[in-house]
Amino acid sequence: MSAPDAVGRPTARTAETAFRAAGRRVAVIGTALAAACLAAGAASGGRALAGAAWGAGAGLVLTVITAVALLVPWQRFPLMAPAGVMLSFAAKIAVMVAVVLLAGPHRAGFSRPWFLASLALILIVVTIVEVVALARGRALTVESQGEAGPAPPRPANAR
Repeated sequence: MSAPDAVGRPTARTAETAFRAAGRRVAVIGTALAAACLAAGAASGGRALAGAAWGAGAGLVLTVITAVALLVPWQRFPLMAPAGVMLSFAAKIAVMVAVVLLAGPHRAGFSRPWFLASLALILIVVTIVEVVALARGRALTVESQGEAGPAPPRPANAR
């Protein structure tokens, strides 16, 4: 929903507007969380910094994938929209496989709790932001007959 109109009713937003707003929110919140996790890891130092860097890095890449999927104007490519969702999902799986393969040899050098906490925090909060932003962006609106004007006349042969 966007700002209220002159009467005080919220005006409906298009799906494109709602998805773009959600994409921007996801990008901002995910980036801020990644920076906060990195700062917390840096404050702790040592292996905590390395773990937070791996977790925040993976979380940031997953956030970018989510934001891009939300920002693409899928209404211009309606036949590709379902493929876009699957491409986003496949990219997220590929990122996690790459993180496991790349981080595996270095796991002695970083704190696993910091890695998991950073990654989990970013993923959970970004998912909540995405769901809430999309849910609030496309609320159902119902107009009563008084607001919509008189009902159209019925044809004579209608039952």
